[in-house]
Amino acid sequence: MNLKILGGELKGRNIKTPGTPKTRPITSLLRKSIFDTCQFYIEDARVLDLFAGSGAIGIEALSRGAKHAYFIDNEYTAVQCIKENLLTHNLKSRSHLLDQDAFLFLEEYDKEPFDILFIDPPYPIGLAGYQKLIDLLLKSKALSPESKIFLEGPTTLTRSLTPILEASFTIRRQKQSGTTTLFQLLVS
Repeated sequence: MNLKILGGELKGRNIKTPGTPKTRPITSLLRKSIFDTCQFYIEDARVLDLFAGSGAIGIEALSRGAKHAYFIDNEYTAVQCIKENLLTHNLKSRSHLLDQDAFLFLEEYDKEPFDILFIDPPYPIGLAGYQKLIDLLLKSKALSPESKIFLEGPTTLTRSLTPILEASFTIRRQKQSGTTTLFQLLVS
């Protein structure tokens, strides 16, 4: 399966997806919603694509003017797919790909915080996994008070996940598309 880049210098070009059951590509509708929202602060941003899958979100951000993107995934097929996509679109110099567990990345990261964080964990992590992710994120140097966060989750967990998010973040926007809910979060 291929996705199309929706905007920026690479608009219309294909992004290869891993095509494995473990990876579920973000829909074009949700990608459009994300980038319509962050269009005024994507330029020169430092971006984190956590649980990157195909790398579609980070690649879209780079196409639209982000300065640099980190891609984090530890599923072999996904990492190989991201690597191929970055080479195909000549984005290697503006990106950093890590074959690493996302939770471990948040624990160990000690560099400059990201302006925009895109987080799309595999749904089997469940509510406990989201709680762990949020706890690690709040302690991580990846996050600053000015960071903008886009978190995707299964709609079935929205009712349980919302109070957990509200305890630590301001939910600026929430959008449901099929079985997925996208939260736009600001650090409280």
